[in-house]
Amino acid sequence: MFSLGLISADAALADALAEQLKRADNGWQFAVFASLADALAAWSERLPALVLWDAQQSPADAATTSSLVTRLEAARPVPFLFVLGEVPDGVEAFGVTEHLTRPLRLGYLLSRLNFYERLLKHAPDVELELGPWLFVPRTRSLTAAGQEPVKLTEKEVTLLEYLYAAPEPVSRDELLAAVWGYDAALDTHTLETHIYRLRRKLMPVPDARGDVFLTDQGGYRLNPAWRSPAA
Repeated sequence: MFSLGLISADAALADALAEQLKRADNGWQFAVFASLADALAAWSERLPALVLWDAQQSPADAATTSSLVTRLEAARPVPFLFVLGEVPDGVEAFGVTEHLTRPLRLGYLLSRLNFYERLLKHAPDVELELGPWLFVPRTRSLTAAGQEPVKLTEKEVTLLEYLYAAPEPVSRDELLAAVWGYDAALDTHTLETHIYRLRRKLMPVPDARGDVFLTDQGGYRLNPAWRSPAA
């Protein structure tokens, strides 16, 4: 069972999300706080696995925002942070896991919670073989013999794990929805840019296996030659 903390003064949003979680029966523990300060006081010992901050309805001063960022950094590689509304200064630099806009699609949010639940179920020592690398989602890292460890961003982890788990090619639209959500402000080259950066991290030099990412049926998939036998 994983915990979700909502910071919002919007009672209608809190009630609607609570009702959707109850119907979904997905096992998430859910708590609501009217302000970020109230939430941090309640989370003095431990942050929830996922924080949803409605920054539009519950803004916070710079000191309180800085306190949240410090707590999140100390708790890496989890928890995850969703921000609804404009991303506050200081939080953007930290790296928001997902940015949500109004009107909020609760069905979409529930699908993202299910995705992060699967990600959280990875034990910290889970290692996925990927060519010469060991991919560890929980620590956001790639390691290989004779190579310096490579750190991944949260979006890169999400994208790479999604492709790793997919048995068939994944369309561009599906990847954008799964990793970034339905955000109209996304740059048209966002996915291609992340694929390019991941390719450079995974393939600092040409590899005999070929390209780690293949384009197929208008989508992307991992090259089977890069998968471990058990994948």
